[in-house]
Amino acid sequence: MKGNLWKVSDLLDETDIRFAQKRFFDLRSGYEYYGLTEKVLMRMAREAGALYKIYTTYRVRRDLFEAYLREQYRKENGL
Repeated sequence: MKGNLWKVSDLLDETDIRFAQKRFFDLRSGYEYYGLTEKVLMRMAREAGALYKIYTTYRVRRDLFEAYLREQYRKENGL
């Protein structure tokens, strides 16, 4: 496996692995995976600089979005 995903591979299911292989995801799969509403997901992706509009469809760049989530988690927990 690429990156650090192998370190937690015993905790992942097929859905997690398929999602981690994507570079971009659409809003529907994002709010299903992360459990966020579409509005919150768009706001957070925009703040992360990870939101792209391709014609009428929005895509989120997963690596930037997850880096933003990790950064916000560290801020909230004082790490």
